[in-house]
Amino acid sequence: MPTDSNFVAARPPLEEIRQKLESGSFNSIRQILPDSLITAACAQTEYKFRKRLLTPTVVVLHQVLAAIWPEESLAASWQVLWGSLVSRLPGAAGHGPSSGSVAKARARIPLAIWNFLFDAIARRAAQLGDALNRWRGLRLVLLDGTCVSMAAEAALFTAFGTQTNKQGPGKYPLARLATLALGNTKTILGYALGGYLDSETTLAQQLFDRLCAADLLIADRLFAGAHFYAMLLTRQVQFLTRMHQRLQPYRLKRIITYSATDFVAELPLGPQFRPKYPDLPQVLQVRFIGFTCKTRSGRETVWLATSLLSADDYPAFEIAALYLRRWRIELLFREFKVNLSADVLRGLTPDGVRKEIAARLLALNVVHTLMLEAALQTGVDATQISFVQTIRTLLVFSPALATVNAYLLPFLGRAMLREIAAHLVPVRPDRQEPRLIRRERKHYPTLKTTREEWRHIFAASA
Repeated sequence: MPTDSNFVAARPPLEEIRQKLESGSFNSIRQILPDSLITAACAQTEYKFRKRLLTPTVVVLHQVLAAIWPEESLAASWQVLWGSLVSRLPGAAGHGPSSGSVAKARARIPLAIWNFLFDAIARRAAQLGDALNRWRGLRLVLLDGTCVSMAAEAALFTAFGTQTNKQGPGKYPLARLATLALGNTKTILGYALGGYLDSETTLAQQLFDRLCAADLLIADRLFAGAHFYAMLLTRQVQFLTRMHQRLQPYRLKRIITYSATDFVAELPLGPQFRPKYPDLPQVLQVRFIGFTCKTRSGRETVWLATSLLSADDYPAFEIAALYLRRWRIELLFREFKVNLSADVLRGLTPDGVRKEIAARLLALNVVHTLMLEAALQTGVDATQISFVQTIRTLLVFSPALATVNAYLLPFLGRAMLREIAAHLVPVRPDRQEPRLIRRERKHYPTLKTTREEWRHIFAASA
């Protein structure tokens, strides 16, 4: 061990730095997102690259790490990767690429590679958790949409738009995201990204190719429309939604009556949709089910609309319980926007925003796939494994997996899965929480302009 305080390790060759950087980058997810899959994505999308220090493998793993790193910063996650390398290769200290070089490396990765990786992980997770997402032979699929914000850049306002109210246009651009996810394991099957003014139902239609025959699509009443139902049925996809708010259940003409709150009625396709969808049937048979549940305003009767017409094959009380699972996609959005810090995106260009969303959704599926593998290894319920604790475990195990001897990797990997499965969240049905904050925010007024404009005005008045 050197004793000279002025000792400086010699800078290692570039090829050695590259190999160490690739082999030690975020190893806790390499069994889910291996180098071979990233190489296959480059080949499939015909992306050609030079053998640089920042290879596609390093850049992809860096952005996935950035999605789950608690500091919510691309720069912070890169410093973690580079610091891990320097701890194993001290001669590389002080010779890391600049932040601009790292940003250019991220920009070089095309969106097609992110989409290829997302689809590959989604297929693997869907196969792994197929049995967990079945109910009476149907695969449970959730559909919903959300919005994400981003930096106040002119190009982003042009590409995505923003909300407008009586106070004028919003201060930040907003993008709208429609998402398909499996009902129990929350695996994201597909997503469609559009501007703020794009309808969620229009975006959802872009996802129909992700659905299969014998899927049961569960959605809120934003998607409750006869034309939307008809498009699903032509693909042999069943549906379950809240009843449209304009329908009066007791005024519908009943064809089959099972009980006062369970019957089949005819639902006509609105005349405004017939010119646009001439091939759709003009009348559908839809089953309506009413049940009482607890809401924030007390107990009330909720009406559902479904294509599952047989009361013998699909009991009403089971269908009502199924609809309550729709809330799992809201929990998925919380994981995406809060735990993965995607509520406010950091990309400054439309292409950068699209890549960032793809990378964060990929990271979300990677984490859920590891939770599935942990559940299958230990026999616990996959829906009760803590998402936050899984992320913490991944971050803690990654340095050890980068330095341990090769023959110990399988043992350490299994230990990581056991640790993930050890952290369970309790089952809390009918839980109600206020969407309010208790602690007030800092006593600073709202900034009405950009920081640059404020500095200009402040400098002029000083």
